[in-house]
Amino acid sequence: MNKQIQLVAKHTYLSRIKKKSFWWLLLAPFAPVLVGAVVGFAVSFFSSDKSAEIAVIAPTQMRQAIKSDQKELKLKVNNEDNEEKAKKALEKEDIDAVLIIKDDQGTLLTQPKSEDVDTSKLKTFLSTLSLSEKAAKYQLSKEQLVDLTAPFKLTAKVQDKNQSKNSEAADTVKQMLTMAIGILVFVIVSIYASIIGNEIANEKSSRIMETLLAASSAKAQYYGKIIGVAGLLLTQIGIYAVAGTTAVVFSMNASWAKGIAPYLSALTPGFWFFTLCLIVIATASYLVIAAIAASLVNDQSQISQAMTPVSMLALIPYVVAISSSASSGNNTFVKVLSYIPLMGQSIMPSQVANHYANWWQASLSLLLAVVGLVFLLHFGLRLYKKNVLSYSEENITKQLLASILPKKWKQKKS
Repeated sequence: MNKQIQLVAKHTYLSRIKKKSFWWLLLAPFAPVLVGAVVGFAVSFFSSDKSAEIAVIAPTQMRQAIKSDQKELKLKVNNEDNEEKAKKALEKEDIDAVLIIKDDQGTLLTQPKSEDVDTSKLKTFLSTLSLSEKAAKYQLSKEQLVDLTAPFKLTAKVQDKNQSKNSEAADTVKQMLTMAIGILVFVIVSIYASIIGNEIANEKSSRIMETLLAASSAKAQYYGKIIGVAGLLLTQIGIYAVAGTTAVVFSMNASWAKGIAPYLSALTPGFWFFTLCLIVIATASYLVIAAIAASLVNDQSQISQAMTPVSMLALIPYVVAISSSASSGNNTFVKVLSYIPLMGQSIMPSQVANHYANWWQASLSLLLAVVGLVFLLHFGLRLYKKNVLSYSEENITKQLLASILPKKWKQKKS
């Protein structure tokens, strides 16, 4: 690597990593999780465990059965069995609910300040009770009743020559991966594109760029800044990888870890390495586009305008990731997008994990992403050299289009 590029990359990397903002950046993705955990704990801690007091207006046998299982139902059945008196007590807020059962149908009345009644559990209990009464009416034995009400067992599996796995797990893995990677890349691009944009905008607005280019070259500044910011990204990913590996090692025997293990069976170390490479290459490509756009700004006030095209481009795979369903793996549009540079990083990993794409297809997507990055680097350098010392009052989007369009097209337009 050229010494000048090394110096610029080192300066960019160290100047950013020493700032508190970078370390806050590491904690930022965990902030929503932490806030959610704290809020959940607070709600759980302060929630009332008091059982709802309920009046049951029902046939004696059914009323007695509910009263016998009131602890499991988290209810407190009082002695009131008169419907009118029970309703008046509910109006006065002396009780929490009134359950009226007539002709094999039930109505649950509550008031705004009632303690919560688990209606799903109560409904299941009443259904079982009603079924038992009907079985007795039709003189069915317990074995006949169980056999009659047993659901049909259907196990769905995805079968391929490598392995067989539950289709529900496959759908879950696909949805989680597609959404998680799409969101992750969009957040990373938004943050790091802003970082590289601010680096260049600061130097242009303070007129330091002329001095820097006199001491080095546009090529050194261009590649150095991209490498320096990419180094920050790799540092962040490395810290997460170490933290994640540590968490996995210490939680291997935990019950929750065993519960999600079947869903992650397809995610081998090779898969994670492939996904990481695809994300880093795609993000580097977005950084190049951000550097090109930032080279057009005159001062800090224009940086948000310059980053808008980058954010809009990153929004496409994000929207596809969010809107993709579990059944979209064989969708032609989704498959085509998985091979397009700047798009495939949000789609191809889930395609591989769920066997909609094999490894040679994944390798092709990765190769195309690398080719796209190389092209952007060379094309971007030409635009960066042309625009970094240019100070124009024109709209940045117009400047960008003017830089990209061939001279013949611009002459025809004029």
